[in-house]
Amino acid sequence: MTASYGLEDYVADLRRITSETSDESEIFDRLGPLAQRLVADTSWLKPEYYQTDAEQGFGVQVLHEEADHSLAVFMVAWTPHHGVAPHDHGTWALIAGVEGIEQNTSYNRLDDRSRDGYAEIEVKAETMAGPGDLVCMKNGGIHSVWNDNDFVTLSLHTYGKHVNYTERSLYDMEANTAEAFQLNIAD
Repeated sequence: MTASYGLEDYVADLRRITSETSDESEIFDRLGPLAQRLVADTSWLKPEYYQTDAEQGFGVQVLHEEADHSLAVFMVAWTPHHGVAPHDHGTWALIAGVEGIEQNTSYNRLDDRSRDGYAEIEVKAETMAGPGDLVCMKNGGIHSVWNDNDFVTLSLHTYGKHVNYTERSLYDMEANTAEAFQLNIAD
């Protein structure tokens, strides 16, 4: 019988791994299987994790955050038939599917980043992420998420820093713009 692995174990491993390396690929390689282990048993999920924010199209619950805002772990609940436009995080991100299937689209940035508020992006790849699937994004990566289901989907998000304390952008492909982006966080 395998010993249970909970959020406290995951946070301890997250702290240990990030104290041993800052290489994002190595963090993903070492932390990814642990995120998958955590989400494999959903008995620790709470009803509030399914709450969404109608205004932003998804709900965010902070499960862990260091005092300096580093090493944040969120549960994100995606409203049915909603999502979020292309955005970056201002830090690395490791996302593990918990319940339901979400469409993740990744983008390439084409401009040289020399013009404030201007950005040209193009679709790089589209993937469907379900329970236990990982989406790993290095700092600077851009993606969008869409829940095409008739029910709330959940994903576990782990960041090198709480994204409301980074410089991050929301992108508009039609207007070629990038603007500052903050999350509404559940109380």
